[in-house]
Amino acid sequence: MRLFAVLLLAFLIVGCGYKPSSVVARDILGSSVWIDVIISKTDPESSVVIKDGIKSAMLRRLNTDLVEKEKADSIIIASIKSLTFTAISYDRFGYATAYKANLVMEYRLRQKDGVIKSILANGDYDFRVTNQLNDRRFTDSVISDSERFDAITNASLQSFDEFISKLAMQGLFDGQSNF
Repeated sequence: MRLFAVLLLAFLIVGCGYKPSSVVARDILGSSVWIDVIISKTDPESSVVIKDGIKSAMLRRLNTDLVEKEKADSIIIASIKSLTFTAISYDRFGYATAYKANLVMEYRLRQKDGVIKSILANGDYDFRVTNQLNDRRFTDSVISDSERFDAITNASLQSFDEFISKLAMQGLFDGQSNF
């Protein structure tokens, strides 16, 4: 009976034409993409971390080729609109023990046919700030560079996922994907 129910569910999903958003986005973007992140003058290190995060997400999540600008089916230029760190948890002495990194990105996409889209996407990441000295944990409310870069990387991955989802939905509404 269970096997029948699973087969019926699989048949309904396949029969309805379900496609994951990553497949729809890959159809819209094409097989080759060029990505660039506009370097922020106020925080250039974060821009480099975000660029690495977006490129790795593109390779892992969409399985597309990153190529030179002249050979690309689509061109994505991302820019940081805002990056904030907000304390979300405090210890009994009033020191911050956890933060939320909130990243808002603008993705400008130029497709092969010349259509240009601008999509805002945001990502966030919660993390704790604790240090260890002589087997004792303590909090000093200071975000280390490694914690900061890790938070920015994770927030950029989440932002890219939102970009892909919004792109897939726009493709669905515009009829650009082969459904």
